[in-house]
Parts: sequence; C-alpha cells; structure tokens
Amino acid sequence: MKLPGYIEEPFDTWCQSFSFFDEVSVRFSETDMFGHMNNVTPFVYFEEARISYFKHLGVMDRLSDGNSAAIPVVASQQCDYFQQVMLHEHLKIGVKTASVGNASLTLHYAAKNGEGALCFTGMAVMVQIAKDTGKPVQWTDEQKAKLLGNVSFPEK
Repeated sequence: MKLPGYIEEPFDTWCQSFSFFDEVSVRFSETDMFGHMNNVTPFVYFEEARISYFKHLGVMDRLSDGNSAAIPVVASQQCDYFQQVMLHEHLKIGVKTASVGNASLTLHYAAKNGEGALCFTGMAVMVQIAKDTGKPVQWTDEQKAKLLGNVSFPEK
C-alpha cells in the first residue's frame, strides 16, 4: 500500500500517535445509492472532529470569538481512502497537530471503524487570517503552546 506523502514516520507509529478522537455514525444522507459513504463526507467529519479537538485544547473560544480580529481558514485539505465505509458504520476520527508555523497549522486525521481498521486518513493546512484584510495573522505563543502541547485525551 502506497502511503500518502504527509505520513512521514513509520505508518504504525503514525496511526498510534493519535490521542484525541471524535465519534460519528454514517447517516443515510451521507451515502450513495449503494450504501457507501459519499467521498465528500470525510471532510465534514474532519471539520467536526477539528472543532472538538480545538475545544479540547482550549483554543476554540478564542478562534470562534465574534469580537476576534482573526479567524482560522482552511487553505488545503486532502483525504485518502483505504477501505469502504457503509451506512450506519460507527467511526472514530482521530485528530492531531502535525506542525504549527507562524500563522499556519497542519492537522492530520485518521478514521477507524468499530473493528479498529483504518478507513481513511487526511490532512488539512489552516491559516489564521485577519477578518478585515485577509492577510495572515501569527498565532500567539499561548495558542502555539496549546496546539503543540502533549495533552492526553481519553479515547472514546
């Protein structure tokens, strides 16, 4: 199996390095006429898991504050599929911070089914920008520390 380019370490190590998970169940509206999960659905799951992850890290309040002059936006996303996902399947979506730049952030995702088999992986590059100008805004030291911190999360 050829691995996506964003997975640089040994695959098993990469898979085991996730400590935060969000759970979802594939709904009828997220499937095609054959009962397969639609290929755009993982991006919705990534978004939900990312928001839960940010809340867990304690950075969501600042990111979603209506008075904030800066907002995070997705600059790039990728999803790689390893096996079929069917209607009503329960998935755990793992999220982890891969790297934090001055104004950017790279996240990795891993989705496993109820048997623990990897179904799909993904990555997203986000950039924090000024609402009024659209120009990059640096992460604060506090945000960077939370995003890079070694925080342990109980597995759901």
